[in-house]
Amino acid sequence: MAHVEGYTATSTALESNRISGEAARKRLLAGLPITERRLDLAGISTALLEGGAGSPIVLLHGPGEHAAKWLRILPELVRTHHVIAPDLPGHGTSGTIEGPIRPDRIFAWLGELIERACPTPPVLVGQILGAAIAARFAAEHGSRLRCLVLSDALGLAPFQPAPEFGAVLTAFIAEPSPENHDRLWQRCAFDLDALRDRMGESWERLRAYNLDRARAPELKSTQQSLMEQFGFPAIPSEELARITIPTFMVWGRHDLATPLPIAEAASARYGWPLHVIDGAADDPPIEQPVAFMEVLRTALIRVEAAASEALPDTREAWDRIAPGYDRTNTETQMWLGNESLIRAGLRPGMRFLDIASGSGALSIPAARMGAEVVAVDQSPIMLRLLRERAGRENMQIDTRVMDGHALIFDDDSFDMAGSQFGVMLFPDMPRGIREMARVVRPGGRVLVIAYGDPHRIDFLAFLIGAVQSVRPEFNGPPMDPPPLPFQLSDPERLVRELKTAGLKHVNVETITESTAFRSGAELWDWIAWSNPIVEEVLGSIALGDGERGVIRQTLDRLVRERAGGDGSAILSNPVNIGIGTK
Repeated sequence: MAHVEGYTATSTALESNRISGEAARKRLLAGLPITERRLDLAGISTALLEGGAGSPIVLLHGPGEHAAKWLRILPELVRTHHVIAPDLPGHGTSGTIEGPIRPDRIFAWLGELIERACPTPPVLVGQILGAAIAARFAAEHGSRLRCLVLSDALGLAPFQPAPEFGAVLTAFIAEPSPENHDRLWQRCAFDLDALRDRMGESWERLRAYNLDRARAPELKSTQQSLMEQFGFPAIPSEELARITIPTFMVWGRHDLATPLPIAEAASARYGWPLHVIDGAADDPPIEQPVAFMEVLRTALIRVEAAASEALPDTREAWDRIAPGYDRTNTETQMWLGNESLIRAGLRPGMRFLDIASGSGALSIPAARMGAEVVAVDQSPIMLRLLRERAGRENMQIDTRVMDGHALIFDDDSFDMAGSQFGVMLFPDMPRGIREMARVVRPGGRVLVIAYGDPHRIDFLAFLIGAVQSVRPEFNGPPMDPPPLPFQLSDPERLVRELKTAGLKHVNVETITESTAFRSGAELWDWIAWSNPIVEEVLGSIALGDGERGVIRQTLDRLVRERAGGDGSAILSNPVNIGIGTK
């Protein structure tokens, strides 16, 4: 048996010394809810682990490590997020970099990773060396990130570890033997014996892969250069001060590499909240994964809350148009709601959630089909009108005032969640779809109904043509980027958003909705009461009362021309019906 300061190696541990690197990696990753793939990023062949669905989160590991080091938090994190964990250049099985490493090369590498793997700005979590890289990237490219989490980061001060840590680190780099590995880890962990007991065979697999990678001579040059650029020197304070995105710090109380007072000073200077984890040294994600995940989730909740506060408050605008919307729009859109629910497979007895319900164009058909309906909307007046409609048909619909960006329901609470012309208007539409997916049970479905190609929408063409009768230069709202009502008009975009939210068997069908209008005045009311954005667009060109009268007259002429001798004009528009299964 081999002895290292009180540690007696088991036969499994001794066998792990002889496992090949490839076999050790496979054993280490076996059973984790992730897949492996490889990308060429800034000319660097990069191995990455990927799994889960939801908003993206990128994990950058420490020096001499690899993406598999996140193994103790991956199973929990992939439940709620799309996780991307690369091997840093010159680490794990990622390629090396020839010659000196410039920070711009690493920033380009990370930027390409985010561009290719993250459909929306990710949360960036960095550990030790990975944290130093993450901090410097955030200072230069913060607009590409959602928030930053730094765990036991290097770079907040010059690297001057405790002498006992420095000695074992130097010994392991010079001779990566099993004994030196364990001596180093006795300084990296607060209680190595307890960690080995908790991890069991996973520890021996981790140890074997650590040793294999430490003995790979081709990696040493790149690893040394990364430490020289990012790990050893202090990041200038003016550079750290340029980080403007929400930033959180997580620290092991017993860190010997970057002691806690360094983190406390940075927290005080830059205003970054600091969370200290007891029973951990410099690697809380592996030593105290439950506590680390609690801190990480707290940070994410705070970011979500801050994002909600930053969203525009449109409740008053919807309250204002609610009576007109109920009178002109709700009834005409129930056919579409019914057709969509049939396609989605709603059945009697199912628990159905209608998000941004308005006064019931989707909820009423769902209740008529025998579903148990819960309707949420930010407008209490809309919900009151919905209850009145339900009451006239002796139906019970549970209505709740709620922001669809942050649903106050438990995970897996509904058989189906739907939104008709609702989530398409959300300022943070991807977040709204993620919330819909979150509250649906496994096997349940999400239904999103949104306007299709705006160039094929008759009522929009009629409105633009009528406005041009008084403002010839008016060409409608700007379409680059598309305004909120049309952000899901491209069926491929709707497919991507549903898949990004973690849904499977996604299908988007474009159908034609037709609405009959007997006069220009009726069409004007239907358009004007359909959405507060309409009045914003018309208000932006400062139409006078006389001009609005001319617009109504022009609309009346256009409606008569379309109607011919039939009395009603049929206006059509494409509608995208997206359905995905959790």
